[in-house]
Amino acid sequence: MNDLDLSILKTILTNRKYALEFAHDCNEKLFDTSAWRFAKLVIEYTKTYKECATKRVLIERIDPSKNKAFAEHTEQLFDKVMAFNYDDKEYKHDLAKIKKRYSEKLILNLKENIGDLDKIDLKKSVSDIQSTLNNIKNVNQIGSYKKGNLKDYADDFRNTYNNKIKDPNYNAGVKTGYDFIDRANSGLKSGELIIFAGITSSGKSLLLMNTAIQMWMGSNELSMTSNFNNGSNILLFSLEMNYEDYMQRAIARIAMVPQKSIRDATLDDEQKARVANAFKFVKNYNKHFTVIDLPRKATPDALENMIDDYALQYGKPDVVVIDYLNLMDIDSDATDDWLVQAQISEGVHEIARAKEVIVLSAVQLNPKGGGKEGNFGIKDFRRSTQISDNCDMIVVINTRSNEKHCPDFSVEMVKNRRGELTSGKLKKHMECCALINDVYVDSSTKTDPEDISEQLNKIKKE
Repeated sequence: MNDLDLSILKTILTNRKYALEFAHDCNEKLFDTSAWRFAKLVIEYTKTYKECATKRVLIERIDPSKNKAFAEHTEQLFDKVMAFNYDDKEYKHDLAKIKKRYSEKLILNLKENIGDLDKIDLKKSVSDIQSTLNNIKNVNQIGSYKKGNLKDYADDFRNTYNNKIKDPNYNAGVKTGYDFIDRANSGLKSGELIIFAGITSSGKSLLLMNTAIQMWMGSNELSMTSNFNNGSNILLFSLEMNYEDYMQRAIARIAMVPQKSIRDATLDDEQKARVANAFKFVKNYNKHFTVIDLPRKATPDALENMIDDYALQYGKPDVVVIDYLNLMDIDSDATDDWLVQAQISEGVHEIARAKEVIVLSAVQLNPKGGGKEGNFGIKDFRRSTQISDNCDMIVVINTRSNEKHCPDFSVEMVKNRRGELTSGKLKKHMECCALINDVYVDSSTKTDPEDISEQLNKIKKE
């Protein structure tokens, strides 16, 4: 048993909140085998009494008269755990590590059990593989969302509010690098599904990629080689564009060089230096930007399995990008396209919440009037307006008759569960696949159609 085991045991013996979560979602098998019986005793007590166990109650539950050796072992291990110096602020990080260790152990055991390929028992091996995959999936999934009542929330609110006064960035979300989003929401948060919507060739994929790159880089700059600040691990699923093309676009955007010059190998000396600097940053940077090229018709379940695979290699991603939603499918008996699209968006939103990640995606707009320009809204969603029911934020790309000659890229937020509705103008650098933040942001105080606070304020005044 090492420090990782002691860390988790110390937390579930001293922190009631984490102890309850662990008892609900995990079991003793995550620990070293020498701690299994002790951990099982602790978990069973927590499940029964909804409290952290003490040494006395654990000893009394053993019945020392019948199992003196285990009682002594429990007492000694309890004292060792409680003497271990540990800050439970690191608990979630260490919990992910112990889950990864357990998953790796399962895979190694599977490899040993399958044995010689020439003498393989196909039926038994398939069963073992399925069992192992289920165990890995179960230990890495989140069994329930956070719960509590208003009385319990009072202390949390007070602490959060006071901390926010001291540090404006406290509990802020992940910044997108676009003012019209970040000012309205103070960044995006885990569990949210954000949709970019537009007509064909309006720039949905470009906006998705730029947002993902800016969230990946955070406030870091290409000139940095160490001491990085914030930033996010990005996992991007491309259902529309192949891997090579996507990577070329990403490098063009990061280095701010023409994509065509990369494609045709015609970079000048200054551009070559920019690309070299970009790759130097990538090599040293401590965050990952991973692209997976998928065929169309991929399902939310397939994506969820790939997210689990990614987590085993790199740790849980902070942001998952799906380019894009209408190209997905779902395992369902539904035949109506509008219902299929609604179920896809529901499945994707469930991934965001269950995996505690931010999900960005895009949908196709199909203007009701058949036009190809103007300001669009939720009513123009292609195939199913029910997609919007599962979104936390929707940003619509406005298309004008002379769009290709406009120096700016017009966007409007038409849904926002956590704040006001805003609009913005981004600067186009299409040759570099870039949409750059503009300091101009529409300051009009629009409200979400689902927000009735203004009506309530009018009633109060009357």
